[in-house]
Amino acid sequence: MGAALAMLAGPAAAQSVEQLDQLEPGAGEVQVEYFGAWGGEGEQAFELLAGVTDHLAVGGEAEFEGPRDGLMLEQWGVAALWRFADPQEARVATGLMAELGLDRSGALSDITGRFIAESIGERWWWQANLIVRHAREAGERGTGLAYGASVQRALAEQWWLGVEASGQFARLSGAPELAPRGAHWFGPSLTADIELTESSELEIGAAWMFRVVGDGQPSGPRIFLQATF
Repeated sequence: MGAALAMLAGPAAAQSVEQLDQLEPGAGEVQVEYFGAWGGEGEQAFELLAGVTDHLAVGGEAEFEGPRDGLMLEQWGVAALWRFADPQEARVATGLMAELGLDRSGALSDITGRFIAESIGERWWWQANLIVRHAREAGERGTGLAYGASVQRALAEQWWLGVEASGQFARLSGAPELAPRGAHWFGPSLTADIELTESSELEIGAAWMFRVVGDGQPSGPRIFLQATF
């Protein structure tokens, strides 16, 4: 595996663990999410989505760096999720997510599209994101492909143990700094999916993401918190 990943390695760039989005929330639900990759500069993201219909959810997000020297806003924007099926009902559910990011001055800095696949069974839970990202900064542009994936096995009621992988694997065009490639992370994950009430739940996930190839974010923890109500 290491040799295969090494073939994808490219020039050093600002690379970090990718966020793994799910096919939630549903109609009438509100979801608040926190994602933190605590290696290197410390990528932190906060997201709020509201389910408009069974298929459509809309909301906003903000991304920060820190908190070693205090949280610094890097980007904020809007997001829309279209899911073709509910993962709690379909054997394999898929969806599309679009995100538009603005920098601190309000200029367009990021356009991201995600294809999301998810399957939740009694014993296995797997998730996958294929990500296309177009970034802009200081007159430069870059477009690249990235991914996030997770496979987990049920340990007991509400507990899941598995592995997670993440990385950037191709540059389609533009500057290497804005379309990085060649960094990959892999590591164990543990998730608790807690039903608070009949209409609300809390998901807490942690993983240790080892950098297996590339010069991006060093190995470190990844924390995920998600409340749906």
